[in-house]
Amino acid sequence: MADRNRFTRRAPKRNQGLSWGRYPTDDSSAVVYRIFRRELTGKLHMEARTFFTGSEPAHIAKVLRSLKRQLRDRVDEIDLTALEEQAA
Repeated sequence: MADRNRFTRRAPKRNQGLSWGRYPTDDSSAVVYRIFRRELTGKLHMEARTFFTGSEPAHIAKVLRSLKRQLRDRVDEIDLTALEEQAA
C-alpha cells in the first residue's frame, strides 16, 4: 500500500516553510519529487530529483531530507545576505 502512494501524483502543498510535489513520469517508470521554497523577496527556488519505481523507500527519504536541507540552507543564506544589506 505504501509503495502505491510513493509513485502517485501529489500536488504541492505548504509544509513548514516549503512546498513539495510528486509527479510520475508518463510511462510510470519513475517519479519526480520537486521541493520549493521562497526567499523573503518572494522569489521561488526549486530542487528536483527523479527516482525509479524500484528505489527503496529509505533511500528516497534520505535523499529528500538532504535535498530539503540544501534548499533551506541556500535560501536562508540568500535571506541573510539581503537582511544584512538592508541593515547597512
